[in-house]
Amino acid sequence: MFYQILSLIVAPILVGIVTELFSHWLEEKDKDND
Repeated sequence: MFYQILSLIVAPILVGIVTELFSHWLEEKDKDND
């Protein structure tokens, strides 16, 4: 039960962090191509 609650809270946060990092990394790659 506790694990389900934890995953419900932690999973979206982790996804958000990974998405932020990935989009930031893509922006850095685009700068290098200029």
